Amino acid sequence: MSGDGDSSTTSSAGDGSTSKDKIPAFSEIRVIEVNRDNFAKIWPYLLVCIKSADFTAIDLELSGLGGKGLRSRDIAERYQAIRDAAHTRSILSVGIATMKLTHKSEKRRALRYETQVFNILTFSEKPFTIEPSALQFLAKHSFDFNRLIQSGVRFQGANCPLKTLFRELLGSSATFCLHNGFIDLAFIYKQLYDIDLPDTLDGFVNNLSDMFPDNYLPVADSKYLAEYQTRMTASFLEYVFRRTQGDNEIERQNNRYHIEICFPSSEKSIKALKNATESVDVRLPEGFPDHAIPIDLHIHVCKYFAYHGFCHARNTEKGCKLLHDVDTAIDLQRIKENKKAFKRKRRYNNVIAESVAEKTGTDEEAWKNAKFEQNLLTRDFRELKRNVVTGLHRAGVDAFMTAFAVIYQQRRTLMADNSVDLKFLNRVPLSAKDKPLHLRHRPVPVPQSEQIDAHLEAMVEINKQRDYIRMNAAATVIKSVQKEDTPCED
Repeated sequence: MSGDGDSSTTSSAGDGSTSKDKIPAFSEIRVIEVNRDNFAKIWPYLLVCIKSADFTAIDLELSGLGGKGLRSRDIAERYQAIRDAAHTRSILSVGIATMKLTHKSEKRRALRYETQVFNILTFSEKPFTIEPSALQFLAKHSFDFNRLIQSGVRFQGANCPLKTLFRELLGSSATFCLHNGFIDLAFIYKQLYDIDLPDTLDGFVNNLSDMFPDNYLPVADSKYLAEYQTRMTASFLEYVFRRTQGDNEIERQNNRYHIEICFPSSEKSIKALKNATESVDVRLPEGFPDHAIPIDLHIHVCKYFAYHGFCHARNTEKGCKLLHDVDTAIDLQRIKENKKAFKRKRRYNNVIAESVAEKTGTDEEAWKNAKFEQNLLTRDFRELKRNVVTGLHRAGVDAFMTAFAVIYQQRRTLMADNSVDLKFLNRVPLSAKDKPLHLRHRPVPVPQSEQIDAHLEAMVEINKQRDYIRMNAAATVIKSVQKEDTPCED
């Protein structure tokens, strides 16, 4: 620990910056595509990233979700529908984002994470159902089906590499990040853990509590955090990410608690990694947070889209002519928050109000003049080349957004305690329910079955791996303490 309150866990933060240098806000996500052609070369690096990560996020693209029962108010019935989908549909791609803390500065109130993002194309060797709605959704977001068939990593067969990868993840001690993870957990269990789902929800929850204990590999759900901790007005993934990304930039500009993201230097990467890496543009609007906002924006944003991330009317014959843009929805919400702040006559209500107050004092009229572009109307705004985030709804990008959203929302606890707040762990939100699904052991009799026996057998090996890692970690700490206590020789 240096005298200025900075600490580093590595000597370099990547991209040529030293661990204590201030780095600019990230404006892109670098994604490594993993397929059948490059899997063998990238596999060792992928394992290293997973084993050394402090946070690992997974997102899945699926061939379908089924239909009947998915929205049942009875959670047991809903589980049966999800169970059926996980047994009949397939994972088409797996997104993995790993984040490792490399630098912590209490003086600058910054946590820096070295990040890697992988997008693994996967092609099941077993027959599976694919739904037209899933095809339409994926095609709309430029999913390459030809590439999937030609280069997808085959899985669910003998010596399945993805099964090995997931077992390695279960042996790690990271925080496991998901977004709205109930369905993802079911597909992960069946197709990556490679064990049939238990017949009952109680059995499933009990097995998940074995796989993701609070003290080793707990689940942190970014949607749950957005709804129950941060209390966002919307909680679909793109909204949560862009909101946390923008808030993080405001915090960074004002020297408050924030996250720094760095990607390892491509100059040092092996050729296979360089060739497989592409960048996804996630720049914030130019001039953010003082970017131009149309004076009439409030009457042109689709409120249904702003809350849910989709608009049914867009698919009707009449259509919907309102704006369906996440950034404008967030702009509108920030405007509402500022108006409330001025009404309460509080300068430091939230991160936006504080930055506004520093520039315009408590004068609401001055704030309006500074914030709105009086001559800019929404009809003109539509024609501006405002940055549009591309590449969204790809599994790798979604995994990054999930991990970032979790870390940002927990940044204060991470700065103080080096861990996520326990009361927000192992809780997965349930649509149309006031309470989440809590992944803790349920004291109910669960009949023995082949699925339960297979799980218990798998956990024996996983717990051996965890014990080995704990033992090595303890030995490292002891050696470190002994080294510090050894007197220096003259």
